[in-house]
Amino acid sequence: MDFLLVPDAFTASETRYALATRNTMGTKVGSFSVFLETLADMWLIEPSELDWDVALQEHALEMPKAFWAKSIRVDEPATVAELKAGLQFLLNHVPLGAKPADIPSPSTRNQRYYNDLAELARKIGERPAQDQPAELWFREHTELYIEPVYVYPLLNQDDLYPWQRDVLKLLDEKGWLAPEPQKYDFIPVPQPDNLECPVQRFANTLFQGDKPDTKPENLHWLTCRDQLQEVEAATSMVQAAVEQGTKPERIVVVVPKGGDYELWLDKHFEYAGLIASNLRPESGVFDWQSSLIHDLLSSLIHPDIPMAVMSAMINPLMPWSAATGQKLAERFSDGKELSLRDDVSAEEQAMLQLLQCSPEPTPGAVLEWLGGIAENLAGKRIKGLPKSRMRNLLANTQRLMNLYGDASFEELIRNVTRQIPVATLESQEDRVRYLHAINIIQDGEPLPFQVDELFVLGFNQGNYSFQPEHTGPIQREAWDELAKTTDLAIPTLEQSQALWEQSFAELLSRADTRITFLRSMNDHQGSTLEPSETLLDMALCFQSLNELEPERLEQPVMQSDHPLLRKTTIKLEQPTPPVLEDLQLGPELIQRARTNQDGTIKPESPSSLEKLMQSPLAWLLYRLGIKSRQWEPLTPDISVQGTIAHKVFELFHEHQNQAWSETLFDTLFNQAVREEASFLDSPQWRLKRTNLRNRVYRALNNFAAWCNQENWTISEVELELQGQLWSTPLKGYVDAVLSNGNQRLIVDYKTSKHTSRLKRLEKGYELQTLIYRQLFQQNNEQGEVMSGYYTLNDTTLLTDQPLKPSDQLNVLQPEPGLVAQSEKAAELVQARLKDIENGNIRLNERCDEKAWKDRGITPYALTDNPIVSRFTRDEEGNA
Repeated sequence: MDFLLVPDAFTASETRYALATRNTMGTKVGSFSVFLETLADMWLIEPSELDWDVALQEHALEMPKAFWAKSIRVDEPATVAELKAGLQFLLNHVPLGAKPADIPSPSTRNQRYYNDLAELARKIGERPAQDQPAELWFREHTELYIEPVYVYPLLNQDDLYPWQRDVLKLLDEKGWLAPEPQKYDFIPVPQPDNLECPVQRFANTLFQGDKPDTKPENLHWLTCRDQLQEVEAATSMVQAAVEQGTKPERIVVVVPKGGDYELWLDKHFEYAGLIASNLRPESGVFDWQSSLIHDLLSSLIHPDIPMAVMSAMINPLMPWSAATGQKLAERFSDGKELSLRDDVSAEEQAMLQLLQCSPEPTPGAVLEWLGGIAENLAGKRIKGLPKSRMRNLLANTQRLMNLYGDASFEELIRNVTRQIPVATLESQEDRVRYLHAINIIQDGEPLPFQVDELFVLGFNQGNYSFQPEHTGPIQREAWDELAKTTDLAIPTLEQSQALWEQSFAELLSRADTRITFLRSMNDHQGSTLEPSETLLDMALCFQSLNELEPERLEQPVMQSDHPLLRKTTIKLEQPTPPVLEDLQLGPELIQRARTNQDGTIKPESPSSLEKLMQSPLAWLLYRLGIKSRQWEPLTPDISVQGTIAHKVFELFHEHQNQAWSETLFDTLFNQAVREEASFLDSPQWRLKRTNLRNRVYRALNNFAAWCNQENWTISEVELELQGQLWSTPLKGYVDAVLSNGNQRLIVDYKTSKHTSRLKRLEKGYELQTLIYRQLFQQNNEQGEVMSGYYTLNDTTLLTDQPLKPSDQLNVLQPEPGLVAQSEKAAELVQARLKDIENGNIRLNERCDEKAWKDRGITPYALTDNPIVSRFTRDEEGNA
């Protein structure tokens, strides 16, 4: 068998095409990994059963004296990834059949690091999976084989690693290395049409010390607004080149690795009537299987955080529909009972029961639980996620549980979940080549033929410049010194840079007519982007060192004189903004939103009337249940802090006659956290929890002292009040009712400061104190009834009627009288109620938000619902 060894798949494709034109049979073409597979086939070598990544992880954990012993306990995945990079670099330069040896008497940190890596390599005992066939063949290469493999290297052997050159050396000793040197001379080798043309002179002088006096002829550096404009400009120029007679196969576009250029080029080329060739396959599928296991395990150690179970419920692998999964997730988030319709399948019913019943906190029970869930997953297949892969993931989960078996259950689950990465699975399909098409290659790939037009996209900082290899815990520069100590054939950093410069200059030399570089001025967030570092080397080809200005090479794409660039100025019509009018709905439709299923009127609350006052549209959406479905992680935001503070004050009601102490408070606070926000007991929230505890303690301590001094007793908490006001049924819950003789004080606790509440009272827009005072009087014996707020952040009691001052907390009253405090709010609410009875829903204006803030009211109704924001008028008028 003849094997043509080439550097990459693109060159292999071109070589196969050359063989096909000569009707050559029985010749195989491929890169070094394909070559190793061929050797294994000819010697009947079975692949190694060792999982190299697993062995790396397990042996790294078994080395307590290694330099990574502490870091691997803090962040195991990141540490293992760094060790993998360092070990791969080391083994790339270890000769075939050898093991890395220790440095005797290491005297530097890097030498100690090297010895630990060498020991880890010896413990694993094999090379990484893609390189291991070489070691297996090395042991068997003198044994029987099916047929000889005659190798013809069509690449620069200096680009190979030492162990790869060892393989070729052994084949040369057998007489199998290019036994007929002229046999494949018909395969074309790229040769420039004219070595003296400007492009070739530029490629040959780039990175060289002596620069001839040249001009940038047929060389263009264009700056674009962003990456999308780069693609648009490149498409326009490619289209023009084809129309002017350039063959598509004589045009190549180079793009950086890891970006979206290929996807955009494919779409733009299709629209322009061009065929893009050699594209990467689009990214595969999101790894829903790993995501499901990760979410399920996370739910076991974070039962107080609902998002893990909610994510599992909407996973597309579930046996129910996406709509059913969304409804289940919402009900679970709200703490409601979970149920399915009557005609569900056995898999759906079994899955819901499994998700609702957490397993015992033992590895065996957890694995059984995961296995049961896997058995009831949907039968529909998602490409790249077969059931066999799910079984492998579960087997790996079991292996990880065995690996961390000595840890506590919570620590075990944490360690396992950290080892289950959730990402998009990349497609393993080969690139597709088309005849008579524009080829697209990535930065760093060789170009095996000459072209007329070469377009280099993404010529920004970090691209098309020398980047040292990532070598893990030992910096790349340190390997230069280690190479001398260990006698490993590791090229120096300068040698590596020289090889890169040679390959990049070779790429540029493949252009016979013109090279066009394009780069973005800004990213998609508007941040400024810089040109590639290589622009400086290019400028040295045309500018003296004293007058060096690389940016002088560049031209804005819209001002360029590029012969292929076609620019058209289009005057866009200014769209007429839509005129937003108030909604005119049938009164019966609004009445439907205000009634329950049994026909009774839904009572309003102080908060719903405040919403109606600020935005009738927000009130209507609230009544219709139209709200954002966005999931947010649990955090101790102002709402959660308020809930806990309210709960502490509520619990204090039952203990108000006990001797007040900090110990009593801690009991109440711990119970409130446990019942309302148990996630705050997690270590990551320790500081937030402590700060909240101190604030609530100060507020309750002052409040309890004031009650004791002024003889106020908490008689009711969370009291429900019902009644009518403005011919509208009302209902609300007051936080507390305090009693002192025939006086009643209705108190609402607020975690804010008192300033905004005082402002709304003084401006006449206070609504809640009026409603609670009126409803209480409608349902209770007559007496002096007051209403107000206790603001926890500044321990201020703000009441609608005068109370005597106190040295325990700040006691305030507004200057306006009782009627004036709510006069304007009452007028506006009555006007709003009349509007909705007539079917009129007024829209808000942009000035409303500021107007409400000036009245002391934070307009959440205007900002919390995106529909309200979308239908807010731009005109400024009366709020």
